[in-house]
Amino acid sequence: MASYTDELEHTTIYKGVLDDSEESDGEGGLGNLNRLIVRPPGHSGKAKRGQLCFDAAFECGNLGRADHITELEYDLFIRPDTCRPRSRFWFNFTVENVKQDQRVIFNLVNMGKELTLFNGDMTPLVRSTSRPKWQRIPRRLIFYHRSMAHRGRKILSIAFAFDKEEDIYQFTAAAPYSYSRLQKHLTTWEKKAHDFATREAIAQTTQKRRIDLITIGDLNFKNENQMSEEHQKGKTDQKKKVVLIIARAHGGEPPASFICQGLLDYMLSSSEKALTLRKGIVIQVIPMLNPDGVFLGNQRADLFGADLNRSWNRATTFAHPALVAVNDLIKKLTAEKGVQLDFIIDLHADISHEGVFVRGNSYDDVYRFERHAVLPKFLGGRIEAWKPEICLYNADPIVAGSARRALPVAGNIDAYSILVSLGGRRLNPRGPYLHYTEDAYTKIGRSLVKGLCDYYRHIGIVAPRLGISSKKKEPRGRRRKRRPITGRERSPSSSPERRAVPARVVSPPLPVVYPPALKALPPRSSRHITLRARPRTVPDTNSLLPFITGTAVRTPRLSVVDMSAYIRTPTDAKNPPVSLLRLARPPRPSHARFTSDEYDTHDSDS
Repeated sequence: MASYTDELEHTTIYKGVLDDSEESDGEGGLGNLNRLIVRPPGHSGKAKRGQLCFDAAFECGNLGRADHITELEYDLFIRPDTCRPRSRFWFNFTVENVKQDQRVIFNLVNMGKELTLFNGDMTPLVRSTSRPKWQRIPRRLIFYHRSMAHRGRKILSIAFAFDKEEDIYQFTAAAPYSYSRLQKHLTTWEKKAHDFATREAIAQTTQKRRIDLITIGDLNFKNENQMSEEHQKGKTDQKKKVVLIIARAHGGEPPASFICQGLLDYMLSSSEKALTLRKGIVIQVIPMLNPDGVFLGNQRADLFGADLNRSWNRATTFAHPALVAVNDLIKKLTAEKGVQLDFIIDLHADISHEGVFVRGNSYDDVYRFERHAVLPKFLGGRIEAWKPEICLYNADPIVAGSARRALPVAGNIDAYSILVSLGGRRLNPRGPYLHYTEDAYTKIGRSLVKGLCDYYRHIGIVAPRLGISSKKKEPRGRRRKRRPITGRERSPSSSPERRAVPARVVSPPLPVVYPPALKALPPRSSRHITLRARPRTVPDTNSLLPFITGTAVRTPRLSVVDMSAYIRTPTDAKNPPVSLLRLARPPRPSHARFTSDEYDTHDSDS
């Protein structure tokens, strides 16, 4: 068998199937692993089959370190954001040089947040070169637990079995959406929408990447002379309504890009609602606000470690050129007399909640707050799995630098943050858990456009749909007949004997048998029959992606996942039995809290 080192140049052709980037692999991320072969201690020379090669030096990749524990187990460290060591959640890496039917356990040991969707039913994604479609790893192979061998931290353990030696496997927290993919999509979209939309670059990032602005609709700024001429001619046209949509302020939130793509594709279609909005209002879209963070594989920060959704109130030209450009755009729109900026919608993804929900602002004026809460009502009627119970409207000073708090410079502008789960949703509280797919995210973008159309039709800005009257007419021949006066109960106030009406009895009438006879409780079997008669929700298996398909696929048995080895202690007279330790709460460590600096990435010794 040929050694793996001789095959490196031949396997490079397969990486094009997995990566969306056209740029060089070595430029992918600062501190990511670059085709590192993890060998057991004491091994050197040419790599053999089964000595895994980890790579994250590509666009949107993130993996900072890999340690060999045993032939079965590997400890993986997420690379923190550049200049921001506390942000550690997004991971995206490839594994190659695998052996046929090789079983492994990957432990992601330095996640920056413990309360995530991995506590529930969310699972990571995997694909390979021969099967390029993303698939969810089954929940029975995912273990999100507190490990005593890792200083009591919560780690994410993935049990996996490789079934093809020639394949390259890619693991990620969610389906990535790269900057290169966005540029390809916008180039194609611009050619189809040149009649009613324009595309321009309003700024450049520190690494010289474009900040695109898509304008859908007719937005012609009029000067004061044109406004005065129209006023003299008697034209009193109302102001042009504008909606500004911002997406992908954080690199580790690819659902925002999928929603934005679904919105743009729906506005390009021949749908009646899309045609109506293109004529009635103007929609401006910034599809990617933080392309540097997306390219580097950061979770929240950009190249300088700044969280863009906390820096709107202190943006500078050197550190935040995108935020300064958006602020100038909003000032231009608010200064124009013939334009009214109604809404600013900031799209995000959430790693702690299911479904779709909104974050808004609170106002002291009750009428202002009621007007602010109108649009989420229309969006909730259109978007699937909308969660009104976790929607929040506040004026928290902690988020004073967010877009929804800092951008509404005028009092009549409503700003929202719409958050979509990174994992999945439940259509009802007792229903099955359905993971989000790329198509499900794009459907949310289409529903967002439909909600905007419903709102502007409700306030009369957009014309109602043709063929539908606002007043509901009763069908002919089914008009309710009015009963004659003799057959109806006459009102006591209209009766001549209204003074002789008896007093009204407030208490209800007594039963026939008083006191009522005692009834025995139904037997236990009948209560169980009642419970069995309740309708059960059938899981929608069509929307759930299968595991790695193919022949001769062997998944690792649970016997090889010996998680109890990390929490056992030697049994003696001083220590209680292991069974009691499992039931008891883990003891608080006596040493000081370990900071995130101890998990900084560095080159592996293996």
